[in-house]
Amino acid sequence: MVNLGQPDAYRKTQIDTASPEALILMLYDGALRFMAQADEAFNGKDVEKISNNLLRVQAIIAELLTSLNKEKGGEIAVNLERLYLFFLDKLSEANIKKDPEPMRQIRPLIEDLRGTWVEVIRLHGKNTSSSQPPPNKPRLNVAA
Repeated sequence: MVNLGQPDAYRKTQIDTASPEALILMLYDGALRFMAQADEAFNGKDVEKISNNLLRVQAIIAELLTSLNKEKGGEIAVNLERLYLFFLDKLSEANIKKDPEPMRQIRPLIEDLRGTWVEVIRLHGKNTSSSQPPPNKPRLNVAA
């Protein structure tokens, strides 16, 4: 018998043991995954799936937005904040109008941010996971 809860348990463990750098990467991956699912739903004209997937992407972008540290990040964090707000605006527009174009406009930007983040992790030799999370590690709250 297959335990349907295992993928969720695996994902929870993966998230709980991930480094902060890996969590950001997971958020970008999730946003892109849900955008692809929304795109499929647009093609199938499935309004409920369009809305659900775009809301998930918005939740991820909102989490990225709230995780910014403007004190440490300075101008980069301020610019990312502007970009994330732009993404949220475009995602809302796509959802309200049930038009995939605004979502498709921002997808390459999110792909670029993900690629840049991968390069940052590589250059700084950061592991994307650790065997144990540090104590009192701040957690990101995203429904995935």
